[in-house]
Amino acid sequence: MTTVQEIKNKIKKFRPTSQKQNIICPNINDKATRFYKFKDDRGNKFRIWIFTDRIMLETPLATSLLFSINIPDQICLANKFLENIGGIGKLYTDNSKDEQVKLCINLLKEDLISFHFDHTEGLTVYGNWLQLILKNNRQISPEIEVCERIKSIIELNYPRKVYNVDYADLPTDLRQLVEKFESWAISDDFERDEKSKEMTKKERTKLIETIECKCDDINVFLDTFGEKPLTDGAIKLQCLAELVMELKQRENDK
Repeated sequence: MTTVQEIKNKIKKFRPTSQKQNIICPNINDKATRFYKFKDDRGNKFRIWIFTDRIMLETPLATSLLFSINIPDQICLANKFLENIGGIGKLYTDNSKDEQVKLCINLLKEDLISFHFDHTEGLTVYGNWLQLILKNNRQISPEIEVCERIKSIIELNYPRKVYNVDYADLPTDLRQLVEKFESWAISDDFERDEKSKEMTKKERTKLIETIECKCDDINVFLDTFGEKPLTDGAIKLQCLAELVMELKQRENDK
């Protein structure tokens, strides 16, 4: 039995859907070609990416914090070592909210200890994702339950601030694109996928035609950030580009 089938069997009670999509994870330097998507009994959304010897379990999160445990994050740059926590592992942050992160870890301590991470496993909290990297021999269901508790604690105590997005840093033509299609610039992959299925054929065609011809300009602009975090406006732009790729992939799979 292949690893992919073993993982599918472990989550079959959730009736997952499967999708082919190449993703290279710079944090573990490995590539996954398939992921499963599902909701648990409480309606919480999850994705599982399957790598060579590990899995990446993700669930949407809304928080103002950014930190990583054991595996330095190279995407949102929670890669500055802060401290070693007994029974949990090494804590990394971007040094923007170190004291709040320490308080948060203290609130999560029992649940984090229950994971029994080894040095190849860890957890990352982004602004909109909670991500676990685990060995693929995990049972998965117990880890999902712990994820639910951690997510609730973080969102209750460290919610994401709601504010208007400023597009002033975007070039004029790209800013006009974001303002025109803002309702589709959704960072939550689950929400974006579900909402995009409600699009009419005319809406899909218009979005693809408009964004696709600006993809080179979008990539050039996003590349200017280098290793710096993307601004909110740039993230919106990136989400639109990702949506167009997803829509085109969906059409090719038919």
